[in-house]
Amino acid sequence: MIDDVFVVDATVHGGHFHRDNLLIPQLEELTKLLYHWGNGHLQPFGFDEYKVNYDQFTERFALQPALLESLLFAESDIDVAVYQGVPLYGMYKDGSSPLWVAAEIAKRFPHRMFLYGDLTPRMSDPIAHIDHLVDDMNVIGVKMYPLDMVEGRLTENRFDDEKLMFPLFEHMLKRGLKVVAVHKAVPLAPALVDRYHVDDMAPAIAAFPDLTFEIVHGGFAFGQEIAALLDRYPNVTVNLESTPCYALNFQDKFAEMMAPLLATGADRLFFSTGAPIMHPDPFIRAFKDYRMPAGYPPLDDATKRGILGDNFARVHGWDVEALKAACRADQFGLEGKTKTTPWSVIRNSVVGEAA
Repeated sequence: MIDDVFVVDATVHGGHFHRDNLLIPQLEELTKLLYHWGNGHLQPFGFDEYKVNYDQFTERFALQPALLESLLFAESDIDVAVYQGVPLYGMYKDGSSPLWVAAEIAKRFPHRMFLYGDLTPRMSDPIAHIDHLVDDMNVIGVKMYPLDMVEGRLTENRFDDEKLMFPLFEHMLKRGLKVVAVHKAVPLAPALVDRYHVDDMAPAIAAFPDLTFEIVHGGFAFGQEIAALLDRYPNVTVNLESTPCYALNFQDKFAEMMAPLLATGADRLFFSTGAPIMHPDPFIRAFKDYRMPAGYPPLDDATKRGILGDNFARVHGWDVEALKAACRADQFGLEGKTKTTPWSVIRNSVVGEAA
């Protein structure tokens, strides 16, 4: 918690960026971009304890799940996290965020770690995979991507493709899943940002009013279009993955990113850092203390409380007081937590070069 506010990080990943996991060698350039973005661009200037070197960044997956567990619950004010699997199987051998990482943590801390399963319509039997996610992995939602590399070709997965997508949405509802998240707004090489537009979403959103469509990376691009979906459809939510990180070093930019979303759907916005691309802890305080400039939609304390955790809990029907009680009783605790050294699992290992 931070100042008595319950904190949910709505997107965390495994982050398997070692070159041995890359199916496309050129993806190493994306790894370098992610490293410099998270360690040099977003982390607090002058506070090197929140940074790792490049070898540690690329080799640290060998330390999972201990690394992610410590990062989230021992080293930061995050109380609950939602791990999103990544189904980029044409680019990474394991998609880059395999579910087993979170599953191991959830075995010990089911009140702290929840899972969104990875799903691509291009897999051999996506219906059977949905069943596996529900029956074996206990997921509370699924995560999809707009495209992947299939047999060497960049292939789109558009939500308005009724033949490809609608049977999957129908089966999700049949199996009791109520949320599908989709990565938008932030391009991944080798595609440009136009492939991550939201112009394909309205038909699916309208056709499945009992399914919540969670747009991930809201704030980075297409802000007006995403805001229009929030305004028009009550079954749209926006996951702010990495957007809150701009509240620290780029406060004017952050105001611009947030303004259209706050104006139309502040009660359906979710705080998210995207850890472990960056260490999450500095950004919780930065967001909690942020004040929007004059003339912008308000971001008051009640709205921040909702974004930091209550909005996500409401959408998923969580009993927040029960979660708080469980967190209070475990080894990490809740109020007054003494946080351990940032990246302590890496610094206590031989992974990468000495920090």
